[in-house]
Amino acid sequence: MFVAALDLGTTGCRTFIFDLAGTIIASDYQEWQSFYPSPSFVEQDANTWWDSIKTTIEKAIKKSGIDKTEIVSLSVTNQRETIVPVDINGNPLHNALVWQDRRTIDQVEYIKTKIGINKIYETTGLTIDPYFSATKILWFKDEKPEIYQKTHKFLLVSDFIIHKLTGKFCTDFSNASRTMLFDINQLKYSEEIASELEIDLDKMPDALESGVDIGEIVTEETLFDKKTLVVTGAGDQQSAALGVGVVSPGEINCTTGTGSFILAYLSQPKFDPEKRVLCSCHAVPGTWVQEASIFTTGAVLRWFRDQLGQAECMAAQEGQDPYDLISAEAEKSSIGANGILLIPHFVGSGAPHWNPHAKGIIFGLALGHERKDLYRAVLEGVAYEIRKNIEVFKELGIEPKELLLTGGGSRSDFWNQIYADVLGITCVRNVIEESTSLGAAILAASGAGIFSDIAKAAESLCKVDKKWLPNNNQHKIYEKFYKFSYEIYNFMNSKNIYKKFDDIILHEESE
Repeated sequence: MFVAALDLGTTGCRTFIFDLAGTIIASDYQEWQSFYPSPSFVEQDANTWWDSIKTTIEKAIKKSGIDKTEIVSLSVTNQRETIVPVDINGNPLHNALVWQDRRTIDQVEYIKTKIGINKIYETTGLTIDPYFSATKILWFKDEKPEIYQKTHKFLLVSDFIIHKLTGKFCTDFSNASRTMLFDINQLKYSEEIASELEIDLDKMPDALESGVDIGEIVTEETLFDKKTLVVTGAGDQQSAALGVGVVSPGEINCTTGTGSFILAYLSQPKFDPEKRVLCSCHAVPGTWVQEASIFTTGAVLRWFRDQLGQAECMAAQEGQDPYDLISAEAEKSSIGANGILLIPHFVGSGAPHWNPHAKGIIFGLALGHERKDLYRAVLEGVAYEIRKNIEVFKELGIEPKELLLTGGGSRSDFWNQIYADVLGITCVRNVIEESTSLGAAILAASGAGIFSDIAKAAESLCKVDKKWLPNNNQHKIYEKFYKFSYEIYNFMNSKNIYKKFDDIILHEESE
């Protein structure tokens, strides 16, 4: 028997076929485009998600060499918060607004005034930020009322794919808890918040636990056997946490892909009095996660690759991974990136600042600097952002035994050592890097009745590949750079410089 995991990320999708020991039998990947109607607007075509995942399903099954009837179940994991309005047949009425989209600053201010930060945080575990789906739904209501009226459901990415597969409109608690409309204490949509915002909850999909059998496949469009069970999955970060074994107190992981997401296990909801980090439902039913979301980390490295990394990209055409070459180049620079400090707020900042006006900063540039220094500055700058949030977790009584690293960023041994040195804690990478998909595979197997205990299944399937111990001397040096990075941000923010610059840009655009 086998299970499939459909992983729809920010930049593309993958289909994985797993055996019941957690081994990847076959996989396939396809990238897709985002659209930028203006620099801070980010959209995707939901039909592309479906077309792409169908392609990867077919290729993965063919690569596996197994009979498709041996795939007993599948689960979907996805980029969260991204929302698409659909009609009663599930057809998109507008491009999806991606989680990175920043167009909803006016809606954010409205929600702060109408409901207040405290009520939102205490109910949903979230801060009020353009990141979350409710602001995007409100934008449709305010700016595209004709689309809002026609919308039968507002769907997250996995919800859209599940509807294509089963004809049903449903989501899971972990994804619903990122909409800013879901009460994580009561595990249901908040009628009070929806009423205050005049958002019709009938337009939201039904919310279920992760790992629940939804039903068989009804579409003829995929290569799956129609008797394959479709099981509720989880948001990509909760799925990744499950896939590295964050299933008991003291366990904490950091996934670095487009952004970086730090999750710690909670047996009950826990709230930060200063609202710097969030609380969401976990993929393990009846549990929660403390979460810090850093929006642009791997995305910044990708930006440098595309804008400055011509040499690395050329080498990639000869079969070498450009990121491996970037990491090797960064290693040639000195600690502290030879005097460059980078703050990776390229689409505003997430945790712990939650500042939609924040901008990326490169500080200390001089004529003597080289590409290698910029690359290292990115790796170190991301590590400083992660440390900010680990410090908040510690304040809340979450003391990490070690940090479990996953996602594409964890492939770089050098970057992992930087994390260990900046944080001053041991960092660990598991054998199966694709923890997000492994988490989805565990849920798929559970929903089919193969695993009776989701947490125990994760513990048995997660095996350590390598550890990085902190170098005390390096840690002391990084301490100074870390504090200075924080000082730069605090100065810019306290002087209202980010907002003033936004006002200049908006004024020029309106001229």
